[in-house]
Amino acid sequence: MLELNDITVFYGKHLAVDTVNITLAKGEIVVVLGANGAGKSTMLKAVAGMVPIATGTVAIDGQIFNGIPAHQIPDKGIAFVPEGRGVVGQMTVEENLRLGATPARARAFEDETLEQVFDIFPRLKERQNQFVQTMSGGEQRMVEVGRAMMAKPEFLLLDEPSLGLAPIIVGDMFKALDRVRETGVGLLIVEQNVKISLRHADRGYLLEAGRITGSGSSQELINDAAVRQAFLGGDK
Repeated sequence: MLELNDITVFYGKHLAVDTVNITLAKGEIVVVLGANGAGKSTMLKAVAGMVPIATGTVAIDGQIFNGIPAHQIPDKGIAFVPEGRGVVGQMTVEENLRLGATPARARAFEDETLEQVFDIFPRLKERQNQFVQTMSGGEQRMVEVGRAMMAKPEFLLLDEPSLGLAPIIVGDMFKALDRVRETGVGLLIVEQNVKISLRHADRGYLLEAGRITGSGSSQELINDAAVRQAFLGGDK
């Protein structure tokens, strides 16, 4: 179990994340919904060790690890896929993917995990020798997620996995994330595409101005009038 307990994060004097509590089990998809500037990305970066946590704790199975340098976080079982393109364009798909297997926990399983990634993303297997800079944005996003999987994480953090992707590619991406969940990995997803994320998630949280203002199962959130009004345009 990944647990965020009363997490608070500041940017200078600005309170970006305010006493946030979130849990994520292995093999579960949890989505965090909120407007731009609500603190969603900052929360993920705090868990990944990229911004300091002012108060509160992050723990896996009760073992607290906040305060550990970001480059050591993957060996704790957490991989982070930030917003934007983080690929190395002058390297091939396979070379990019193998970069993800640097944590000690992943090295002995590198070839096995690579085949697992290719099974989840068949398009990457077809293009394994292609330079990533020649690929579409959706394919590059698949490379990013696949590279994170190469670290053998127990928990995968994803910041806007559908951002900038064509609708058909968004559907393919979330079907692939379902496959990732089936491997036993827990996924914590920050996502603007509320409809598709709630269709694939088990549970969700609402984040407003850095604070959790609601939570529930995906179906409960879909049926919640306030959520529909704020995120789904009033759709039922």
